[in-house]
Amino acid sequence: MQLAILLAEAHEATPDRRILWRDRIAAFGERAIEGVRPWLSDPALAAFAIRVIARAGEQGRAEEAARALRAARSTVPAYLKADLDWALARLRAATRQASGTQTAPPPLPGGPPVRERPRFSTVARRRHR
Repeated sequence: MQLAILLAEAHEATPDRRILWRDRIAAFGERAIEGVRPWLSDPALAAFAIRVIARAGEQGRAEEAARALRAARSTVPAYLKADLDWALARLRAATRQASGTQTAPPPLPGGPPVRERPRFSTVARRRHR
C-alpha cells in the first residue's frame, strides 16, 4: 500500500482506531517521518505522529526520528510534551541497545552476594505421628 493512502486513512480514522495505522506507516522509515511531521502541531494528530516517528526510529531511523522530535518541541501542544520526552527516551535506549554500548552494572564490592536460605516457609510441614 502506498504511504499517501495510509496517511489519508489514518488522518480520517477516529482517535481510538488511528493507532492501527502506526506500524504500517512507520515501515516507510524516513518518508513516514516526513509524512507525519506536519501533524506534530495539530492537537488531534500530534500524539499519533509522535508514536509513528518513535516506531520508525526503533526500526532503524533513530537519528532522523530524534531530530524530527527535537525540532517539534516548540510546536507540539503543551500537554504532549511528556509524550515527546517519552519517545526521545525510547529512541536513546534503542540506539544504545543496537550499538551494544549498554554497560553492565558494576560488581558489588567483596564478590557476589551470598544468598541466604529463608528461615521460614509458606508451605505447611507434614507432621509425623
